[in-house]
Amino acid sequence: MKKLLSLLLALIMCAPAFVSCAETEETASQDSTAPSAVEGVEETVAEETEVSRENIPDNLPELDFNGETVTIHSRGDDQAYLEIGIEEMTGEPVNDAVYERNEMVSERLNVQLSPIRAEGWETYNNAIASLRASIMAADGAYDIIAGWSARIPSLSLEGLMLDLLTLPHLDLVQPWWNQSSVEELEIANKLYFVTGNIAKTMTSAMFVFAFNQKLATDYELENLYDVVKENRWTIDYVYKLSSEAYIDTDGDGTASVTDSYGLITSTVNDADSFLQGCQVSMVSRDEDGFPVLDVDEERMTTIVEKVYNLMWNNPGCRPHTSGYTEREIFVEGRALLVTAAMENVASTFTEMEDDFGVLPYPMLDETQGKYGTRVQDALSLWCVPIDAKNPEMSAAVLEALAAQSYRTVTPAYFDVALKNRYSRDQETAEMMDLIQDSALINFEQLYNESIGNPWFVLRQLMSAKDSNYASYWAKNSKVINKMLEKAVEKIQENG
Repeated sequence: MKKLLSLLLALIMCAPAFVSCAETEETASQDSTAPSAVEGVEETVAEETEVSRENIPDNLPELDFNGETVTIHSRGDDQAYLEIGIEEMTGEPVNDAVYERNEMVSERLNVQLSPIRAEGWETYNNAIASLRASIMAADGAYDIIAGWSARIPSLSLEGLMLDLLTLPHLDLVQPWWNQSSVEELEIANKLYFVTGNIAKTMTSAMFVFAFNQKLATDYELENLYDVVKENRWTIDYVYKLSSEAYIDTDGDGTASVTDSYGLITSTVNDADSFLQGCQVSMVSRDEDGFPVLDVDEERMTTIVEKVYNLMWNNPGCRPHTSGYTEREIFVEGRALLVTAAMENVASTFTEMEDDFGVLPYPMLDETQGKYGTRVQDALSLWCVPIDAKNPEMSAAVLEALAAQSYRTVTPAYFDVALKNRYSRDQETAEMMDLIQDSALINFEQLYNESIGNPWFVLRQLMSAKDSNYASYWAKNSKVINKMLEKAVEKIQENG
C-alpha cells in the first residue's frame, strides 16, 4: 500500500513536466522560426547595457592612492574656481553635479581633492609668478594646475609643465577631451595643456549670436534655424538682416541708445570670435611639428572688410567699443540680434519677456561648409607641473574628473541650465548642440600673448574703426613672427 501511494504521488508530481514537454514540442512544430528563450534573454541584456552618455565607460584601471591629497590650483574668478571648488550640496543642479563628481572621483581613486583659489584674471600675473617660483623651487605644492588660458601657456615655454602624452591613464581620444585642443596644442609631439568637459568654462565661454524670436516673427523673417542648417548663415546674411532692422524709436533723427537695432555687438571679444566663425588659422607646422606663421592674407583681408562693414557701415548695428556690449537693449526687446558669451545666455537673457533663440557665429561664405565657435580665453587649461609629487596620480585624477564631467556635469550645465531651463524651444536646444560641437581651440589663440597678439587683429582694427588689414599686417607681422620664433626656440631649449 505504501509503495502504491508513493508511485501515485510521483506520477502526480511529474505530470506538469510531461505537459510542458508536450506543449514545447507542439509549439516548436507550429513555428520553427520562433526565437528561443535564451535569445530573448540576450536581447534584454543587450538593451539594458546599451552605452549612453550617462554610463559611457572609461579605461581607468582600479587604482588606490591611499588617501593622498591632490592639490589643484584654480583661477579665482567664480566661473573658473567653481569648476572644482564646490564644498556642499545646495540644490542647484550644476553646483551639485560638480560636488557629486568630486566625491565620486575621490572615492574611486582614494584621494582627497584640495582646490586652491588663486587670484582672479585682473591680477593673475601674480599667480603666474607664484606658480613659477613654486615649480622652480620643486616644492611639489601643486599636483594639477587649472590655469587661465590667456596666461598659463607662458609657463610651458619655460619647461615647467610635463608632457601629458608621456603620462599613464590619460585617454585623449575620448569625447570628454576637446579634440581641437589636443591637436592644436601639441608641439613637436609634446602636449602640455588640455581642456574639455573637465572645464565648465569650456561651455560658459563660448560666443554665440542670440536673436529675438518675437521680432523675427514681427519682421516676417524666414526661419533662422533653417538658414543655419542650410549653410546660408554668413556675415553677408547677417549684414542684410541687421541693416534692415534699425528703427529711430525716439524720432530724433540720430542713432542713440534709445533706438531699436538689428545687431548689438562689441569690438573686443565679440569681434575676436569672427575668426573662429570663419575657421581662421594663422600657423602651420614645419617638418618637425613646430608652429610657423602662415596667414592667408587675401582671405584675412576679406574677413576684415566684411566685419568692418557689418559693424561700421551698417545703420542697423550698434557696436560698443568697451569689453561689454549694451546687451540691455536686446533684453528690453529692442534688438533683433546680439553677440554674447554662453554665460550671458544662462544669466542676463533670463530677464527677457520675449522668447529668444541661439545661433552660431556666421561663416565667411556658403562655401566654408562648417561653423566655428570661439571659446573665449576665459577657459581653464589643465596641466601637470614638473614637480608634481606623483604624476601618475595627477593624470588619473584628470581622466576621472573629465570622464565624470562628461557624464554628469556638462549635461547639468548645458542640457538643464541652458537648454531646458533657459532656452524657449527645441530648435534652440539643437543649435546649442551644434555650437558646442563646433568649438575651436587653436595654438595661436591660446599662445596669443606670448607671440605678439596675432589673434587680436579684429579687435584692434574694429576698435580703431580701421579696415586696412594690409597696412596692419605690414606693421605687425614681423614682430609676431619674431616672437613666435623665440617661443619655439624656448620650447626647443627646454626639450
